[in-house]
Amino acid sequence: MDTWERLKIGTAVTGTALAFLVIHWITDLVFPETYAVKPGYKVADVSELQVDLASLQRSWPAGLSGQGGRANVRDFMSNIEKVSVPRSAETPPAVAAPEPQVDLATLLARADAAKGRQTAQVCTSCHSFDQGQDRIGPSLWGVVGRNVAADKAFTYSSAFAAQTGSWTYQRLDHYLTNPAKAVPGNKMGFAGLRRAEDRANVIAFLRTLSPSPVPLPKVVETSPQSRRSPPGSSG
Repeated sequence: MDTWERLKIGTAVTGTALAFLVIHWITDLVFPETYAVKPGYKVADVSELQVDLASLQRSWPAGLSGQGGRANVRDFMSNIEKVSVPRSAETPPAVAAPEPQVDLATLLARADAAKGRQTAQVCTSCHSFDQGQDRIGPSLWGVVGRNVAADKAFTYSSAFAAQTGSWTYQRLDHYLTNPAKAVPGNKMGFAGLRRAEDRANVIAFLRTLSPSPVPLPKVVETSPQSRRSPPGSSG
């Protein structure tokens, strides 16, 4: 068989395939498929489950076995792109409300200094809790309330040397959350304490490292009157 014969056979096969595709396309236009809403006839003494379109579409293919007769399911799946599936009336899952933020004064009032001492043991790799005993980092004795970079016997990094003000409760809480972010460029390799309760316990322990601890911030309590609706408001 020469090349010309092969070309004629290939052309004939290709032409036939194209003709079938065109005929199929024209047939779909003239006789569009329709979804069978209900069976054309009912078999006596046989009851079929109704197809829950929304459920089937969500659980496809796992929900196929429990969805009515095979013909109904087949018709639905063959026309799924043409069917307007009703939305389910199911209640959306409840989203848990975020826990209310507790202010630092309340956390410190509830803090456990003994637990804070245990948590603060990680600090002993670089710091001492004893007065006047510096290590890689300055002593933490009396740190609550003293000025930042106030230890004259210790050489601070340039990042800390540039800091002003004192170690207030709020400042300690902010620093212990993320030291690298609170004082960019400092040399301490501690990642920080993510839980607010842990930070409060540690600060409560650090507060005890002083002959005269700094008073705790006052907890502002909300009175019942302040929670009432203002005069003239509805409800």
